[in-house]
Amino acid sequence: MAFNLADYEPVEDRLARFWEEYPNGRIFTEIAKHDNEQVIIKSYLFKHAEDQWPWATGFAEERKTERGINATSWVEVCETSSIGRALANAGYAAKGKRPSREEMAKASRQAPAPLTEEQTKLKSLLSTKIKDSKDRKTFIESVVFRDVEGVSALTPDEVKLCIESLEKEAK
Repeated sequence: MAFNLADYEPVEDRLARFWEEYPNGRIFTEIAKHDNEQVIIKSYLFKHAEDQWPWATGFAEERKTERGINATSWVEVCETSSIGRALANAGYAAKGKRPSREEMAKASRQAPAPLTEEQTKLKSLLSTKIKDSKDRKTFIESVVFRDVEGVSALTPDEVKLCIESLEKEAK
């Protein structure tokens, strides 16, 4: 993904403007769904604490991960994102920059990394020499001695081992 995170505003900055304009406002968050893998949070913005109906709302979703911030703080990240969405819906976002910096960082984390030159070479060799995708997976796993979900999941050393093994078979 080609974008600059510095071009996107953090939720904290939007929140500061909201409190400056509505010091007696209110923000309410609620968990719409929560299990061991996923959380969805809805946020409500009120211009005045006593308002019965929200001025704006926003939803966010996060999934628990094995590593990174979402391994330990996925609910907190979701709440912040949800508040950021509600603030964007209330007009606290620059034109064309509705997503917050946090949302764009999440998008960049979820985007698959481009394959390296060596990974691309391996992928090409595999598709030339082994026609069936299940057979390619079996081949890779027999070389690296572990379960693997695609070439992008291999370490650089594992990629080299697979390439060497395929090139030996060709001789």
